[in-house]
Amino acid sequence: MMLHKNETWVILMNDLRKQIFISMVIISIFIFLVTVLVFVYALSSKGEAIPSFLQPFLEYHIHFMVIMGIFGVFSGLVSHNILNATIEKQRTVVKTNTEIIMKFLSPEEREIVNLLMSKDGITTQSEISKLPGMSRLKAHRIVKKLEGRGVVHVEKYGKINMIRIVEELRG
Repeated sequence: MMLHKNETWVILMNDLRKQIFISMVIISIFIFLVTVLVFVYALSSKGEAIPSFLQPFLEYHIHFMVIMGIFGVFSGLVSHNILNATIEKQRTVVKTNTEIIMKFLSPEEREIVNLLMSKDGITTQSEISKLPGMSRLKAHRIVKKLEGRGVVHVEKYGKINMIRIVEELRG
């Protein structure tokens, strides 16, 4: 039961690319304007001639600095909102994927996935065997079944089996 990219994921990724592009343009404009202000100030402090098209930056440097401060805060807020919205959309997709997968799991398998979710996606197989009604053998069999379905990964560290939920289900 591996997760495949579906139409919703493709739409989400296209929307994400547009939002990241807009965010990068705003940040690039901010960096460019700060660079121009620093360049004009550096030329001015050395007593060198400033090109005529950059004269307004020198004459109104305080105004431009205030504008740049406001623009910096604005670009930071826009970038934060875009990235936060993207994270929320991704969490929604993960939650939807998890809910769909949970419908196809047995009660014991659901209990293991819920335990993994409560422990940030990782636990030991011995911790799973401590669940009510679970033995070491039963935990091993269910984990193997979940691994075969692509829901978890098993990593061996000596005698300890670390069970990790797959990235597509990690919230």
